[in-house]
Formats: sequence, C-alpha cells, structure tokens
Amino acid sequence: MILLRRRLLLIVLPLAVLLSLLLFRQVSETTYSVRQNIEDTSIASRLTDNRKEHGFTSSSLRVVHLDLKGAPPKISYLLQLLPLLAANGCTGLLIEYEDMFPYQGSLVNISAKNAYTQQQIIELVSWAQHLGLEVIPLIQTFGHMEFVLKLPEFRHLRELDTFPQEVCPRASGTLDLLQEMIRQVMELHSRARYLHIGCDEVYHLAVCPRCTHSGRGGREIFTEHVTQVAELVKSEYPEVTPIIWDDMLRRWDPVYLSRSSLGALVEPMVWAYSDNITRLVPHYLWYWYSKTFPRIWVAGAFKGANLPTSVLPDVRLHYNNQKSWLRFLARSNTDTKIAGYVLTGWSRYDHFAILCELLPPSIPSLLLNLILVSTQESDNIVLDMWKRTLKCGPRSKLTVDLMSSNHRPLALDCSFPGLKAFLVTSKYMSLKSKVDHFYKVVTEQKAWMTPYNVKYNFTSPYRVLEEYRLTEGYQLIKEIKRFRNETKDTYSEFFDDHTIEEWIEQRIVPMDEKLTYLETISNKLLLKRTWPRRPFS
Repeated sequence: MILLRRRLLLIVLPLAVLLSLLLFRQVSETTYSVRQNIEDTSIASRLTDNRKEHGFTSSSLRVVHLDLKGAPPKISYLLQLLPLLAANGCTGLLIEYEDMFPYQGSLVNISAKNAYTQQQIIELVSWAQHLGLEVIPLIQTFGHMEFVLKLPEFRHLRELDTFPQEVCPRASGTLDLLQEMIRQVMELHSRARYLHIGCDEVYHLAVCPRCTHSGRGGREIFTEHVTQVAELVKSEYPEVTPIIWDDMLRRWDPVYLSRSSLGALVEPMVWAYSDNITRLVPHYLWYWYSKTFPRIWVAGAFKGANLPTSVLPDVRLHYNNQKSWLRFLARSNTDTKIAGYVLTGWSRYDHFAILCELLPPSIPSLLLNLILVSTQESDNIVLDMWKRTLKCGPRSKLTVDLMSSNHRPLALDCSFPGLKAFLVTSKYMSLKSKVDHFYKVVTEQKAWMTPYNVKYNFTSPYRVLEEYRLTEGYQLIKEIKRFRNETKDTYSEFFDDHTIEEWIEQRIVPMDEKLTYLETISNKLLLKRTWPRRPFS
C-alpha cells in the first residue's frame, strides 16, 4: 500500500509542477511587478549585503509562519501573496495545518469539514517551491493536540481525560497515531528537509497513572517521547531534520540537557515575542543551547502574540520584538549557527480559542518585520522600504506608531494584497468602539437604563426616549446591519463562507446583541404607565 501511494505521488507531483507553471503564467504580472518594486527600492541588493556574521547569516532561512488552524485563507490568496513575501526576503514557509490538512482513512475525522483538499496542498507547496521557498510542515506531536484528542475515538490517548491537550506518551496507540499523521503529511511534502514536530506548552506532563507508575520524571518522559518521535521521523525520512519548540527545555538542568539525546536528534526553535529577549532567553540558557545543539532556530511574531482576542496587530510591539532579537543575536556567541529566523503569525491561541488577528489585514506588519529581519538596516531605511513595498502614495502618513493606534486607516494611501480586509477590519474596530461607548453611557453613566432600573422596571419614559430612542441607538443598529453585509462581501475574496461566519459571530454578533438588549429593555420600560412607591423590596 505504501509503495502504491509513493508511485501515485510520482505521478501526481509532476502534474502539480505543471499546474504550478500554469499558475505562474497567471500571476507572472504580479510577480514581476513585485520584483520590479523591490529592485527599484534596492531591497534586493540589501538582502545579503548587510547581514552581520554573528550566527544569523545570509545562509540562515527567513521563514514566515502560516497558522492555518484559524481563518485559513483561500489558496488563491496565498498564491497571490507568496511572490510578495519572496521578493521581500522570505526564503521559507512554516505551515501549521492542524485540522485544515486533508487527513484520510482512520484519521479522516481529524480534518475540519472545510479542510483544504490534497490538490490545494500540492498547488500551494509546488508554487512555494517554484518561488524558491523552503516549505516546512508543522505537526503537533505532544501538546496542542486538541484537534485530535477532542474526538471520542482518540479520547483514550489523553494524558488527563479532563484536558484534551496532550497525548500520553505511554498510551497504547499514541505512536501509531503520530506515525500515521506524519506519513500522510510527508506524502504531500516529499521534498521537505525539515519537519516541525511541535512539543510546546506540554502543561500536563507525567501526571497520568501510566506515566507516574513508570517512576520517571517529567523531563525524562518528555525526552523519551521526543526521542521516539524524532527517531521515527529519521528512520522513515533520513534526510529530514525534526524541529521542536524550545519552551519545555528552558528550566532544565543544563547538564541534563547537554547529556540528553536531543542534541543529536532535533533542532530547537527558540520563541520569544517580547521587546526584551534577554529576559525570556537568558544568555546562560543560550550558551547551553549552543553547546547542546549544532543549529538553533529563533522565532519572533508579526501577529497573534499580544492578546488572544486582538483584531489587528500592534505593529510597534512586533517591530520592537524583531529589533530585540537582532540585538540579542548580535551580542550572542558567534559560534552559534542560526538555521533560520521565523516570523510567527498565530491565528488563534489554541484549537478552542476564538480567532485573533487575520492574515490579510496583518500584511503591513508582516512586511515591515520581514524587511527588518532580511536587511537589518536602520529604522529610516527599513521604513522607506516598507512604504515602497506597500506602494504608498505621496499622501500616505504611514508610520509604525500610527499603524499601532486607533487611527490606522489615516496612515494608508497604499496598495497591498489584503488592503480591503485591512480597511474593513479597521472599520470594525471603530464601530465596536462606538457601540461599547454608547452601551456604557446608557447603562452606566446615565441613570435611567441601569441594571437597577431594569430590575424594578422603574424609570422615566421621557429619559429612555431621550437617551436611547432619540439618540444613536437605532442608527447604530442600522450601521451594524450594513457593516455585516460589507464584511461578507469584502472577506469573500480572502476566506470561505465558514470562516466569514465564524468571524461575524465572534465580532459583529456581540455588538448586535448589545444593542438588541438595549432595544428590548427600552421597549419594556416604555410600556409602564404607573410605578410603585419606594422602597421596592
């Protein structure tokens, strides 16, 4: 069966390459325009000339993370976006599919009902490789397994039954599950040189009866499981290097870390999203990482690392994050080999969380940070390149700080893939601010529609009419209805209907419900014609 699948892939993949060439013809004008823009702004010449030789060199990959477990963009949008990323210094993609991967057979229920098709994955990977991008698939194999363990057929593999986050390394069937997930993903990524196997935020470790009875501690069980998964990868795909997130290693005894088997099996990806990397990654920790692992990856963020409910990136926060990383690397041991620098862009904090920042409106943040990491130039030069890459006109007031404020739309006289989504998302933030302010005024700052008034149905009808009916309440209801339709129309260019409805439910419906509540209680309060004497109780 495995041999048959591989033969089929030998047929499918060449067809995918032909398809990618057809796609190239369709978007060649876009690609040429982007590349011409880069040449005009001298970005291409700066991508390697100014790289400091401190471990992060011109050979280090510059990778953009696509988190597809939340608001997965249409493949057509990703195909349009990739040439722009490649032209601005991106040399790799870290693709986290989670439940958007089209698993088959016994794993079919792991996939979301709107998962990408195999052909769409082949299209995306082929186009990325055509552009010279290294494609690194990410498969969770320890923590963050909610998308698998939530299902009844995999419940028995949980470390703790209450929490469907981590697999139990010692449960019968865990390695079989992971092996099959890896096999299916690697079938569609046959040219991959790296496989990210996750292993971050394993909150419940060595706590189930099977693990506690083994007499081994948390770090020993962690090491044992990661070793088994890494060896599984290496045995099936000898040319593939497994990567893991580093956070579970940070509190380990350095001597134990250096003597463990991990240094010979995996490469750590050190993630830190603040503007003070040294606080999260002390130099002594970096020293021991350097002594243990031949190569290290680092990861900052361009979105999805501020608040789990954020709507647009805090551009200043993320820009300072990359600047801190670059300062840290400049001061670090020059013997440390940096395999790659990853710009993560989380779409939700975990499988159960609501959506945070969407990808299309976050393109300005992504490009700014990508240009900084690729060129390591001064702020003025980076900002000038950023404006040119975003095709900002002479009236543009684009600055990092303005893009981090509530006045983002004022900054833009620009054009980029995702501009329409950016403008709609900015409009949402403005509308939400108006609704929240109005609700607070009516229910807290004014004295006639408070919870007390509603509880006892005791108020002045005149004031209710004045404060709600005759002010902006009704106007806001109409505005939200128009905005809902505008959102559907605009987002349809970037997302499928399921994603659009999810975003509307999480963002627009709560505003509508607030105003509907005010309308309901105002109607109730206005029906009253006589009122009781005080006290009411």
